[in-house]
Amino acid sequence: MTEGADMGRGGWIEDRIRRVGRAVLLTLLFGLAACAHGGAALRLETIQRAAEPSVAAGEPFTLVQWNLGYGGLGFDADFKADGGKSLLPPSGKAVDRNLAGIQARLRAMPADLYVFQEMARPGLLTYGRDVAGAVAVALPTSTLLFSRDINQPVPRLHHGLGLASRVATQSVDLVAMPEDPKKFAGFITRHYHVQRIRLQIAGADWTVFNLHLSAFDGGEVRQAQLAALLTLVQAEAASGRHVVALGDWNLRLTPTHFAYTADASAQFWIRDFPVDQLPAGWRLVFDPTTPTVRTNEQPYVAGRNYTTIIDGALVSPGVDVVSVRTADTGFVATDHQPVAYVLKARPLTSSD
Repeated sequence: MTEGADMGRGGWIEDRIRRVGRAVLLTLLFGLAACAHGGAALRLETIQRAAEPSVAAGEPFTLVQWNLGYGGLGFDADFKADGGKSLLPPSGKAVDRNLAGIQARLRAMPADLYVFQEMARPGLLTYGRDVAGAVAVALPTSTLLFSRDINQPVPRLHHGLGLASRVATQSVDLVAMPEDPKKFAGFITRHYHVQRIRLQIAGADWTVFNLHLSAFDGGEVRQAQLAALLTLVQAEAASGRHVVALGDWNLRLTPTHFAYTADASAQFWIRDFPVDQLPAGWRLVFDPTTPTVRTNEQPYVAGRNYTTIIDGALVSPGVDVVSVRTADTGFVATDHQPVAYVLKARPLTSSD
């Protein structure tokens, strides 16, 4: 049994799902959803407050980013929106296994700051397991915050961005991003936003943005979100801060040539990052040797599924990258792989 998971309710949900036929279940979900509307207000929730006062951060600044796939997209999962057959994870036990793998990996990747995408509270797609709670157990000395981009009461879907900080922050707030006018899966409204984290590292002022851009939009929404984000990050940099924007861009950050044999139709959602739109002196940071995402049209088999790099960071002038490394997890616990960064600030000059 996975630490930090809500197993009692998860077992009840899984039992109900097994006893209700797929067609009946989908009819129920869509019928109920027609009468339900997720709350649009963005707010930060405190999942865990570190018992000890947060320490002041010294250089280098260490960060980890990871799309957790709501604990449901391990190696044995496929997903309907990506061209697969399944709406739900294979089982509650699969979610338990995924969460255990996520916890083990996080414990092996110490950092000052962690940013997560597709974190979730107990709900339909997690078989009632609490992904945020499992993360809190794995990072007991960090303060963990959560903000929902999906807040659907019926069927219960509470997914969004997570932030775990071992060091003191100056402020954390949420900034709304352009939304997709179309509902995901026909009934889910996603309230896109970024988490903006301001903190001081060894006397230098930093701003970190945690982001997760749209995926199934044809590219237009992603372009609008990117434009809004570039405006935000430049405003922070203009105030004399070192800026890092990182997360799941849902844009291919660089051409990749990792081996695969699957049909190319599963790549329908992929678009390339428009690097020509980057402001002067800004750069994308990623590990070119290891993919960060795999396609979900079928369960993962190395060398079969298409893999590429869509998880990475955008850094402002004055940010030195000591290292960036994607952990090769074999996509066992989620459809994304975590990326670790070591950064330093150098004094800003008039040319920056």
